[in-house]
Amino acid sequence: MAIEYVEGDLIASAEEVVVHGCNIKGGFDTGFAGVVKKRHPGARDAYMTHHRNGGLILGSVIWAYDGRLIGNALTQPTYGRGGQHLSYEALKSCMLAIEDAARFGVPGTPFSKGFSRVSMPLIGSDRGGGDWNEIERIIEETLKSVKTVVYVLPGHRPSAGDLSARPRR
Repeated sequence: MAIEYVEGDLIASAEEVVVHGCNIKGGFDTGFAGVVKKRHPGARDAYMTHHRNGGLILGSVIWAYDGRLIGNALTQPTYGRGGQHLSYEALKSCMLAIEDAARFGVPGTPFSKGFSRVSMPLIGSDRGGGDWNEIERIIEETLKSVKTVVYVLPGHRPSAGDLSARPRR
């Protein structure tokens, strides 16, 4: 399904299901994760509980409900400034897990019967260092039954308009 691009602040939006990329090293303080930590501390708590118990498994998604459903997608084996930290294989595995959650639900949450829309930032392309063209291809190939909305911060390049106007593959 084609991605819809929106210019705006994802965390300030009314989106009910938000997914973002995380590392498996226990760092949840900067980038989009830092914003999630402030607005949805339950998402960070779930991540840190898994970290303490040895459960940060690359390619999996840790779900938390904290006023909205947050998917901590474990897409990065490492983190830091500069370089590529995103694993495309892990991203694909996470997107397949999100597709399953959309179709079959997330037990113990208001989304136990699934969801039809998921939103995310430019996952894996900023701090993760991945190529958005490849990330976009993976998302579109794996998220088949759910509308995917990608939020781009105002003033960010590429802008939501630039991404929407590109010729599709």
